[in-house]
Amino acid sequence: MPEKAIYNITLDGQDIIIKFNKNILDQESLSKFLEYLELETIRRRSHLTEEQATTLADEIDRDAWLKIKHKFVG
Repeated sequence: MPEKAIYNITLDGQDIIIKFNKNILDQESLSKFLEYLELETIRRRSHLTEEQATTLADEIDRDAWLKIKHKFVG
């Protein structure tokens, strides 16, 4: 006797519908997974080069440090 699948995927036009028992995954884990999917979608659409990403990350680090520097330096 085959086991019942723990999930069911249905395609409906442009939508993908995934159903599974709510006891399989807690809401926080599901939210993290959906956030990951959203970030992956953004990453795939991005035309940012590795160099541009590094420059942007450096700018963010620099700006963040300027905002919190006063907490560490007298």
